[in-house]
Amino acid sequence: MNGTIDIDMAIDNAATEYPALAQLLAGYYHQDWRQDHATPDAALHAFADDASPDTVAAAAGDIDRLVDAGFDDAGLARILADGFDCNYVPGANGLTPTGWLTHIRDRLRSSGS
Repeated sequence: MNGTIDIDMAIDNAATEYPALAQLLAGYYHQDWRQDHATPDAALHAFADDASPDTVAAAAGDIDRLVDAGFDDAGLARILADGFDCNYVPGANGLTPTGWLTHIRDRLRSSGS
């Protein structure tokens, strides 16, 4: 599923297909996120504190759907950067895009319990 057309379509439709995840990534991992949050997890906690429980749960569900869509890590990296305008680069902390998305999904789910 990592064809150029599939990636380009996923990038173009990211905010529409995954609206809660778009709210998290574009809103809390924007170009100045490091000025607002000391760590990547601090940005995630801010989202979990600010958003409604339904939006937090929806973001976790959006991550499930995105990861299950079958993109490899190179494709997910493009979707994160170009589709969601996410300015956090998981590789900077030794994580793959899949690993980071799974991490934030698990954190979001644990914040709701």
